[in-house]
Amino acid sequence: MNFDIITYLSCFAFIYVYSRLAIHYLPVIYSQFLNENLSLASSIEKPRLLFHITGLSFMHLMFNFHQSNQTSNLAVQLIIVLVYLLGLYFCHTSWRENFKSSFSEKLRIKTAKPSFNFNLSISDIQINRLYNEMIRYNLIDQEETSIADFKNVLLKDWNRHSSKIHLKMDGPSCREFYEFLIKTFPNNSITLKNLFNTSGLILRPDGKKYNYNTLKNAPTRTPISKQNEVLNSIFQSLN
Repeated sequence: MNFDIITYLSCFAFIYVYSRLAIHYLPVIYSQFLNENLSLASSIEKPRLLFHITGLSFMHLMFNFHQSNQTSNLAVQLIIVLVYLLGLYFCHTSWRENFKSSFSEKLRIKTAKPSFNFNLSISDIQINRLYNEMIRYNLIDQEETSIADFKNVLLKDWNRHSSKIHLKMDGPSCREFYEFLIKTFPNNSITLKNLFNTSGLILRPDGKKYNYNTLKNAPTRTPISKQNEVLNSIFQSLN
């Protein structure tokens, strides 16, 4: 393998990588001096720069090794070429569309506004039956919680209504209610904390919030609640 050929091709590879970086970043750097509002999408640029730093490190390391260590050992040259190509691949792949799409999606998830809705996927028949069954077993305060309140809390944005659900259950029973709810209707964004604490929409009979730590630790102190059989029966009827 002719080392001069490797040097020649390596120079073209360096020109390609640095030209690509210059074309992309020089306008942004220039705009900063002019105080123009042109910024980079940090979600894409940080991973991209990391890939370039890694790739260029491999490329420069292997190029310098060739320059300082003239050897005719084919195996050594092959390893150097493969590592160099790996570095070039790292630089090149960061400009591909699937790379951009991947990190754009991660940013969208990361920067998405926090949910202010339980996003509960439940049919009208099921939510009516759930309400009626909870009334039947005296698990909800009917005077304070109408069917409209029940639906508003579970289906609408928290700040779009003034409804509240007043439960008539202790901590362990509420914890089991939550577990049955998310198991029966898995398409939701409900967590124990936002259901009973963050939303401020599920209240105790006295109108106060349930204690989150009490609910979280309920299974360790009371593995089976007083309403376990009733709740199991209610949610079984919804399937």
